[in-house]
Amino acid sequence: MNKISWLPMLFALAACHATGATGATRAPLEPRATTLQCADRKIEIQAQCFQEEGMRTLSCTSQRLTISAAAPLATRVFKPLPAEEGQDYPVVEEKIGDIVCTATPDRQQYIVTRVSNGGNCARCEWADVYGWNGALLGSSRDKAQSPAVRAAIAAAFDAKSARIGAADATPLYAGRARRGH
Repeated sequence: MNKISWLPMLFALAACHATGATGATRAPLEPRATTLQCADRKIEIQAQCFQEEGMRTLSCTSQRLTISAAAPLATRVFKPLPAEEGQDYPVVEEKIGDIVCTATPDRQQYIVTRVSNGGNCARCEWADVYGWNGALLGSSRDKAQSPAVRAAIAAAFDAKSARIGAADATPLYAGRARRGH
């Protein structure tokens, strides 16, 4: 064969390799979303998730939290960690659990999310605090927490506090039932 007839075969091989047609199949991505309405605020989580081998919950390769009033006020995009050898996709470490809209005793309104990275340690679960305007104000993981962040976290998880709304976002990460369990 001459050199020119090899070019189409080389392009075909390169295309197969680039699209994953080498025999390995990636887990399909599933669009996932959940929404909470708190008075005039809408809190929405949108993600692209997949069933990772050996995991009971879905892993997400992208995740976005949006706080809106009549229009979007703020959006937080969670960045995935770099993909490790053998992973289908890079994975976002954070999983949002509870979403709580609350008012402190001085009537300041906040949105608090309980977040986890799946571990079982003091630094593996935390709370992120957003102002009513959607701005991220701080986290329980911050060494120096502002009085507003401390007050918002206390109000969000105190049964006696005024809750404007609350939701459990963990069903967003619910995986498929595994056989034999």
